[in-house]
Amino acid sequence: MTYNIKQSSPWLYVLTLLTVIFSGIAFLIFLDKNQILPKGGLWSFILSFAPILGLAFYLPRYTAIANIEIEIDNEGIKRRWLSQFLLHNRQAIAIKWADIKDYAFQPDRQFDQFKLNLTDGTKFKFYHNNDHDDKDDFRKFFSDFIEKVEQLNNADDNKCNDIRLGKTIYETTLGLLVAILAAIMIVGFPIMLFILPHKGTTSTSSYFYLAASYIGAIYFVFQVYIHRKRRKEYENRFK
Repeated sequence: MTYNIKQSSPWLYVLTLLTVIFSGIAFLIFLDKNQILPKGGLWSFILSFAPILGLAFYLPRYTAIANIEIEIDNEGIKRRWLSQFLLHNRQAIAIKWADIKDYAFQPDRQFDQFKLNLTDGTKFKFYHNNDHDDKDDFRKFFSDFIEKVEQLNNADDNKCNDIRLGKTIYETTLGLLVAILAAIMIVGFPIMLFILPHKGTTSTSSYFYLAASYIGAIYFVFQVYIHRKRRKEYENRFK
C-alpha cells in the first residue's frame, strides 16, 4: 500500500511564524516613526497588523510542509520525497521489518509524531500537522501500519522478534513530573486568585493567556493518563 502524506517540520513552522511576526512588527514601528502609518491609535495598529498575522500562518505551508510517499509491503516500509522542505535535499529511505525494534505515536495539540526505533540505535521519525488529517493519508497509514505489525508479530513464535510499542513522552518520568506540576497549577491557581488579595482589575489579555495555559495543561495531563493506562494494558498482555 502507498500513502501520500504531508510531513511537517515544527521547527520551520515556528521559525517562519516568528520571523514574519517580528519582521512585521518592526516594519509597522518603522512606518509609525516616519509618520507613514495612518493615524487611529490602537485600532489602526490592529488593522495594519492583521495582514501580517495572516501571512505568518500562510507562509509555513510552503516552508514547513513537504509531501512524502510512504509504502508498506512485506519487506518493510519506504519513504520517498515528492517535495522537500525549504533548503533541504533529503534522500529516500527503506527500512526492513526485521530492523525495527519498536514504534511510537505521540499525539500533540498541533504536531503528532510517528517514530521508529531501529535495532542499530538510529531513529526514523516524522511530524504530521493534525490540521491535515482530512487532507492526506496519515491516519490510514498509521492504522494499516499497526495492523501489519500485529500480523508480523502473530506470525513469529519467537516473541523476542516482536516489534514492540515504544514509549512517548507521556509515559516517561519527565512526562509524569510535568503532568503533576500541571495538575497543581490547574487546581492551585484559581485558589490563589480567590484567597490572595489583588489590586486593580485583571486585563482581558491576562485571561486569554490563562485560558491558553489551562488548555495546554489539561491536554497534557489527559494524555499522560490515557497513555499510561494503555501502557499498563499493553504490558499485561505479555504477563
